Amino acid sequence: MNTLNFSLKNTINKLEHINYEFDADDGIVWVYLDAFPKPCVTPQLVDDIRTLHRCIEINNGQLPINGELQTVKYHVLDSHADGVFSLGGDLNHFLNCIKNQDKNALETYASNCIKAIYPIMTNFDLPIVTISLVRGNALGGGLEIALSGDVIIAERSAMMGFPEILFNCFPGMGGFQTLSSRVGLNKAHKLISSGNLYSAEELYDMGIVDILVDNHGGEEAVYSYVQNHNKNWNGNMAMQKIVQSMLIIYVLIIDKSLRYLHQQVLRSRKLVQYPSFVAID
Repeated sequence: MNTLNFSLKNTINKLEHINYEFDADDGIVWVYLDAFPKPCVTPQLVDDIRTLHRCIEINNGQLPINGELQTVKYHVLDSHADGVFSLGGDLNHFLNCIKNQDKNALETYASNCIKAIYPIMTNFDLPIVTISLVRGNALGGGLEIALSGDVIIAERSAMMGFPEILFNCFPGMGGFQTLSSRVGLNKAHKLISSGNLYSAEELYDMGIVDILVDNHGGEEAVYSYVQNHNKNWNGNMAMQKIVQSMLIIYVLIIDKSLRYLHQQVLRSRKLVQYPSFVAID
């Protein structure tokens, strides 16, 4: 029997801004974004994601479920917000930091956001497949979270895009890198610099969304993917290791992006002029 690492056991049982469920039959941990009061990337949401991920990492790809460690084979990101995957960065937090001239808080937030999605991008350095199930709108940092997964499954009603350029900002959590790995540098640049929102079908046609399904068909599509993937598990895991090795250069670029992120964040005051894109009181 595996020895349970208790260091984070009590903590993950008290997460408030994400919920998670474990399907032992298929080894799936379903992670539901549940930020409040707005469905955006709040500091509390980021902390909860990092806590859950640290638990998976220190237990070598396992989670404590009912007092025993269960092996995670698939990590699925979903959302409990109706019609929204995530609206991106927490602008109220940005503006409070700007008002208080709290540079350290901004840098901590930026750093923690990257640390939260980095394990997803790199599959926890373990034989774990990461899936993003986008059933609602994913904007800015919300789309960056979705792009961090190996597989993006989207329902037709979902809209996605990077509005940051409209406010002289840029995706700072690695969105350019993960997007360019799917469509190439030139196409990624055009998509981000446009500031446009795109339908799930448009992104599927571009090769950004991997699996397009009708509304309410997302969960079934996840299980269908898992069943097919399991048939060739060893071969798929070997290919995953090759992909992971190719991500090393992206990690270096992300680190550089982090150095500049806090400067761009100071310009986010302009976002209040565009309430339809943002999660702000």
